Amino acid sequence: MKLKTEQPRYVLDSSAVIALVRREQGWEKVNAALDRSVISAINLAESMTKLIRQGGEPRLVERLLRALDLEVIPWDEELAWASRDLCALAWTNGISLADRACLTLARHLNLAAMTADSEWKKAGHGVQVFLFRENRRK
Repeated sequence: MKLKTEQPRYVLDSSAVIALVRREQGWEKVNAALDRSVISAINLAESMTKLIRQGGEPRLVERLLRALDLEVIPWDEELAWASRDLCALAWTNGISLADRACLTLARHLNLAAMTADSEWKKAGHGVQVFLFRENRRK
């Protein structure tokens, strides 16, 4: 998998994107890492869904997310198979498909996952987790 982003360090979870767009606690840390970050197509879709559900007008949400100019990594068959050993996290740690997509992509690219979800640090998945804010589950 060849990346367009030069030397990325992070794969963003939807919590990071939403915090950035809404300027929630910790958004400054996400903003500082934005040019060294990528996102999975699944996490982009989740970010869009949550922002619209929170009252965002769909076209405005799209413009805001596109303006971030994040490299979006397609979720493909290779990544789907690479996520197989994280499936149990769904029922043991309550980690959603989108969360597992972020963790899988981070592991696949050997990058850190950036999130607000402190439960990820306890899950034992072999991925470095960077919390942009403490003590808050999404």
